[in-house]
Amino acid sequence: MTADLVAGTALLPVAALSLREVKHWRELPFALLPAIFALHQYIESIVWAGLNGNVSAGLAHVAVFAYLLIALPLLPTLFPLSILLLEPRGARLRVAPFVVLGAVVSTYFAIVLVTDPVGVTSHPYCLAYQTGAQNMPVWAVLYVVAVIGPALMSGYPSIVAFGVLNLIGLVVAAALYVQAFASLWCVYAAVMSVLVLVHMVRRRRLPDPHRYHGQPLVPLPNP
Repeated sequence: MTADLVAGTALLPVAALSLREVKHWRELPFALLPAIFALHQYIESIVWAGLNGNVSAGLAHVAVFAYLLIALPLLPTLFPLSILLLEPRGARLRVAPFVVLGAVVSTYFAIVLVTDPVGVTSHPYCLAYQTGAQNMPVWAVLYVVAVIGPALMSGYPSIVAFGVLNLIGLVVAAALYVQAFASLWCVYAAVMSVLVLVHMVRRRRLPDPHRYHGQPLVPLPNP
């Protein structure tokens, strides 16, 4: 619980600075990632509080469902879509298949969450979430490909680094504690989302053709 609160609080300034760097609507989904991860960690702290008997059972159940809703249906689509929107037009086709895959994974997990009960048990320093998902190893592989693949295919070194570090985190989390994989990896990914800010800051210095197509959030200076 303490780790979740610390991670969530540490990400608040990162989230604010990332959003401050947004100059075009295409940048917004990617810049939102630190804020989403911060919220995710705060939600898990409520799950911990529920297991410790410090909040009502109803609130704890809502927190478990909200945590899984972000981890399973949201992230597999949001990750690839946010990266696709950042890429220049000529490079988006290499990311597009991952968006489709992510949508399939998200749809499956969304159906699972609304049709089957969810639960959580505590382990030393982590939580193990239970859902009604079938053939979980297959869906886990598809999840990893949908989330990590787009970053590795990106034309931006900072996003590639984000993907590589998250891949390492996925492997380590799976090796350490398969049952608590979602809990461990999401904490790690939250910490790694500081690279979102790195990319947003560096982005101001890079020529980026797609930023000049469509309606920017703020007026662009005259050349």
